[in-house]
Amino acid sequence: MTTESVFALFIAMLISAAIPGPGVFTCIAQAITSGFKDALYVISGILIGNIVFLFVVIFGLVAAAQALGNFFIVIKYLGALYLIWLGGKLWISDSDFTSFSNNSLPRSSTSSFLTGLIVPFSNSSVIFFYISLLPTFIDLSNLSLTDGLIAVLTISAAFFAVLACYSYGAAKARKIFKSRKTLKRFNRGAGTLMIGTGVYVAVQRA
Repeated sequence: MTTESVFALFIAMLISAAIPGPGVFTCIAQAITSGFKDALYVISGILIGNIVFLFVVIFGLVAAAQALGNFFIVIKYLGALYLIWLGGKLWISDSDFTSFSNNSLPRSSTSSFLTGLIVPFSNSSVIFFYISLLPTFIDLSNLSLTDGLIAVLTISAAFFAVLACYSYGAAKARKIFKSRKTLKRFNRGAGTLMIGTGVYVAVQRA
């Protein structure tokens, strides 16, 4: 890949990642309820899921992925139910600032990571997004391993930059307000985002 194509791919992915969607909403909800650090685990899960799909496209494994269609459907609905369950948990939580500071909604790094991983894996259409996007910047039929890794790193960097900015802003906004009533609204807002993400995942076409 040339320097120009790498830069163009990075900018394109920045714009794509910045459009609010399930990944963005999940990161914001996590940052609001558990802070920026836990949101980083969610971001890591989202990135790993996207990297898997990127390798599927780059190394011509699309047919194999399509053969696993039923698997993706199962993951899709299980993931949607999990996100809706998390949103419901946030709605019924009753946090004040002290409990928030002490992680009133304790989440292990593993569960946060899995929450992020659910988002791309419950949406197999991500594969077709990359199929339509990548040929604009690289020749998939004549791609070296090095170029493939550069493309993966470029896209991952763009995704991380955008999701980290959203998460950091959400975490900072939560800390500005300390009244019990306001924090409860934050929790319910985050819960609504999570439930909405789950519903979106469940109803969207594969």
